[in-house]
Amino acid sequence: MYAEYVNAIDEQDLYYERPERSSDIQLPSAINALLLVVWAAICCIGFAVMFLMRSPVAGTVIIAVPTFIGMVIKPTFALCIMMLVLPTGAGIGYRQEFSLDRGVGIALAISFALNLLMNRPRLRIGNKALWVLAAYTVWIFLSSLASPYLRLDLRRSFTQLQILALVLIVYWIIQTNAEGTFRWALRAYVVGTLGTIMLAFKTGAAMRTMTDITEEERYAATLGGAIDANMLAVMVAMAFLAAVYLLASDKRISWRVIYLATVLFLPIMLLRIGSRGALIALAFTLLSPLLFIRQVARRPALLVLSLAIILLASFSMGFIIKSQGLEAGATQRLTDVPSAREAFDYRMNLNKVTIQTAMRRPFGTSHYDWFRESGLRSHTHNDLLYALGTYGVPGAAIFAAFMIVLLLTVKRTPVGLEKLYSRAVLTFLIITGLNINQTFQKHFWVFLALVVATERISHLMAERRQSTDEFYQEEIVESGY
Repeated sequence: MYAEYVNAIDEQDLYYERPERSSDIQLPSAINALLLVVWAAICCIGFAVMFLMRSPVAGTVIIAVPTFIGMVIKPTFALCIMMLVLPTGAGIGYRQEFSLDRGVGIALAISFALNLLMNRPRLRIGNKALWVLAAYTVWIFLSSLASPYLRLDLRRSFTQLQILALVLIVYWIIQTNAEGTFRWALRAYVVGTLGTIMLAFKTGAAMRTMTDITEEERYAATLGGAIDANMLAVMVAMAFLAAVYLLASDKRISWRVIYLATVLFLPIMLLRIGSRGALIALAFTLLSPLLFIRQVARRPALLVLSLAIILLASFSMGFIIKSQGLEAGATQRLTDVPSAREAFDYRMNLNKVTIQTAMRRPFGTSHYDWFRESGLRSHTHNDLLYALGTYGVPGAAIFAAFMIVLLLTVKRTPVGLEKLYSRAVLTFLIITGLNINQTFQKHFWVFLALVVATERISHLMAERRQSTDEFYQEEIVESGY
């Protein structure tokens, strides 16, 4: 007995999965543009109330309410707002209890929950790196239970839980939207970095880092307060790498002008900050495509792009040094060999004590008990060794596994601009992690989440390029050429 169907079934469709539902509430492009203009106008009114009428609370409310509504409707907008304020480095806030980036992070989490209830986007966390990061968070919580400073270390483990939630939210937003979300997030970070630096110098808010009470003139601040100079250098380098990727992938001329200015300006800022580790890591990152010459040879445009970026960065730094020079403090820091050797010996001593402490306490000392057990006044300046000394051999093993899974993620990413970008970000963060402890910093985890999400974006772009090539080939065949 045979059954017949009214509507024929296309067997080809059975071999393809349904596309995941977008987490952004879909609106016509004209409506999106109108909402963006209205939001910008409301923000201008809020800033006028804040600065002209001397009412910061009222101005903040005027800006915050429509911004939060937009974050619920459009998770892409929420991610862009977070990336826009990320370069402030918690420098804008009220005393020490509240900061702008912390408030945006809370709003991002609440908008994520509300959007999840409203839109119910389908998402499968298929990347193993996120599960390894979850295991690392669980181990931090378990190791804190044996700490003599239980309340403080539980608070530290809660901070790691917040980091895990942030990584998952960033990954979720990019995975449940088109590749435009990824690019808009990087655009927002580049604009936020340039705006933060410009406003800091314009308002006189640029100051030296709190840890440098010397005569060194190192620019180490964002708006409102001082931060660690090395962390500022890492954030500036992340904006530089994002601008390089966008300069090559974005076709809009107006945006390319901004990216080109960023590529020329930010290397000068790195010189003025004077972070040796960041400069060395960036130099190695820019030269790293030459280590994969067989892959790059398949795309000659990638090799030309790498060489062009190296020449542009070198030209901008060489021009400013020749025409204006650098501050005496920055010049001395970058050229003083005995000082660099002393800093290297200091870090090596920290690493040596960390390994000795780990041999004595293989399951870790916990974050706050570290100072009593090691006899040091600070943690080691190394990401992996920090995990080894603080959370023991299991913590170091899980953290190393997390980095290895990230390397494998980049390895299986299709060759293209996205692979070049994710490899550059991961290379830079790994190298800087050899002499800077970054695991406390939000931007470190945000960009690792972007590395994880880049794999899907790269596959989407590769499929689009392949379909475009097939379309042109069909056109050529049909036209008879």
